[in-house]
Amino acid sequence: MFSKKKVNIAANREKAASSVTDGKESLKPEAGVSMEQMRAIQHKDGPMMVLAGPGSGKTFVITRRLKCMIEAYGIPPEEILVVTFSRAAAAEMQERFFKLMGDANCGVMFGTFHAVYFHILKNTYRYDTSCIVTEKEKRRYLKEAFSAHPEVAEDEQTYAYVLASISKIKNEGIAPQDFRDDCCLLEKEVFLEIFREYQKIMKAEGKLDFDDMVLLCRDLFVKHPEILTTWRQRYHYILIDEFQDINPMQYEVIKMLAAPDNNLFIVGDDDQAIYGFRGSRPGIMLEFPKEYPEQEQVVLKANYRSTQGIVDKALQLVGHNKSRYTKRLQAQRVGKNDVTTAGFDNREEEVAAMIKVIQSAVQYMPYKELALLFRTNASARFYSQKLCAAGIPFYIKEKISSVFYSPIGMDIMAVFAYAHGEQERRHLLRFFNKPPRYIRRGLLEEENCDLKAMLYRQDVPMNIKKNIRTLLHDLELLKEMHPFAGVNFIRKGMGYESWLIKEARAKGRDTGEILETLDLVADSTRQAKDYRDWLEQIESYEKALEQSTQERGQDAVQLLTMHSAKGLEYTTVILPDVNEGNVPQKKADKIEDPEEERRVFYVAMTRAREKLFLFYLKKNTEKKVFPSRFLKEMGIKGE
Repeated sequence: MFSKKKVNIAANREKAASSVTDGKESLKPEAGVSMEQMRAIQHKDGPMMVLAGPGSGKTFVITRRLKCMIEAYGIPPEEILVVTFSRAAAAEMQERFFKLMGDANCGVMFGTFHAVYFHILKNTYRYDTSCIVTEKEKRRYLKEAFSAHPEVAEDEQTYAYVLASISKIKNEGIAPQDFRDDCCLLEKEVFLEIFREYQKIMKAEGKLDFDDMVLLCRDLFVKHPEILTTWRQRYHYILIDEFQDINPMQYEVIKMLAAPDNNLFIVGDDDQAIYGFRGSRPGIMLEFPKEYPEQEQVVLKANYRSTQGIVDKALQLVGHNKSRYTKRLQAQRVGKNDVTTAGFDNREEEVAAMIKVIQSAVQYMPYKELALLFRTNASARFYSQKLCAAGIPFYIKEKISSVFYSPIGMDIMAVFAYAHGEQERRHLLRFFNKPPRYIRRGLLEEENCDLKAMLYRQDVPMNIKKNIRTLLHDLELLKEMHPFAGVNFIRKGMGYESWLIKEARAKGRDTGEILETLDLVADSTRQAKDYRDWLEQIESYEKALEQSTQERGQDAVQLLTMHSAKGLEYTTVILPDVNEGNVPQKKADKIEDPEEERRVFYVAMTRAREKLFLFYLKKNTEKKVFPSRFLKEMGIKGE
């Protein structure tokens, strides 16, 4: 099923394009370098859009173009600005360019949008890094802004929602009152008051966030054209990588900076625009030819990463999107049986198949050449537990906390601990009124938290004693149960699950995450012999989880969200749970949402070089589920 053969496709391209000729008249392809790549490399003046699909060698093209501009066209390197969307991308681009040039001080400016704009602001307003608000400070300012609204739940979900909404308002350059959001987590007037108070606090503290940098830079250029002229003279040539991820305000500043010569060289792939939730607008790339009618355009058609089967299925999927540039990609890697699809009756069968794939693959490649990609980070907990139980090393790019440190996990573990003799007040406080048993907190003495003793106290009302007797009876039953049965008894028999759902609905929250967490805790007990063995397994898992996020270079299966996998590649990729409600997500109901969901899945598929596995469920906890519509769109029949 897996090939031992290693192929270094890029070697010929690197060697062939180590130098370029002066002038555009020699646009003949050299060995290993396509005509399209040469056109992009030798472009000099005016706007150009390079449509660079997955694995098309865009970094190769950008670095060679920089070399051409400096050595063949004599452009001073100090006049060239290269903009990326992440510090890691900027560092990698810079490193590859310096290696190519053999000179680490060549003068080309590499940076993210925010780094470039902050650099401009520092030179005008004398800002320094102490002015940039930290995540901790954001939370503190929000807490202060929330103080006038005690009815608003101060939890991580609300904080994340408000911060994301504030960021989107700034990125789109709209007035707060014009902001539209379908989530409706907060009433509009409440949100606007929190927004205004938050901004007032930020200003009083002399702080700015990354989005403010863009807005301040835009305002600076509008109010002081002489300053804009100075920076235009500094950067005559601008290259932008991953252009499809740009947002309206970033684009507005870039257009001002590039004018009037418009030496704007943009590289990107509209099919990989997956950051709409951050305010990015793929439509900006689609409108680029209208914005710059004189622009040249080139499509990098060769895919040096994936086999043709993977490329064809990915293109077949994303081809269902209406808002995109039509393009064809030709894979340079030969392969067969490269896309495998399978449906399963339950999660256990799916996991067993996944583990079998991994165990088969590592006979021919290291663990780190395999990636397990999921739609949201919530799935990382489930799959990390399964890999740990199977003795398979794993690395999680985005740090997650153990499910046993979640509020639900801690509640359940507290019930078990108390039932098994750990009669500590901290345990009892977690569950004694979940669901409500109307036991006053003051009745729980610091020294003695024995529920039985409370039955003989005169200050405890009879109806409360009745509730305590029921709780004691439940705890005795729980003590004799296997952990799997015990978790389900807490959920159903003790009313914990129905209470959680009722509380969530009262606050307008989605109950899906609650059920997933409960299922995850229950699932962790399946291989345990008894309660003590379960505790040992939890301890082993938490050690593995801690290690997985610390040792990035370790030989381990890579666990990532589809978003965080962008820009990466692996020999083998497994995409589990290819079901409706997951891909596309349940909330993707607006016209543009399924298109972005398709792009997200397209990105995930094109991370694979040789083997791609698409797994889906036919049942889920005895409930009928459906294969994703994306499978049908690729011509794959789900059962």
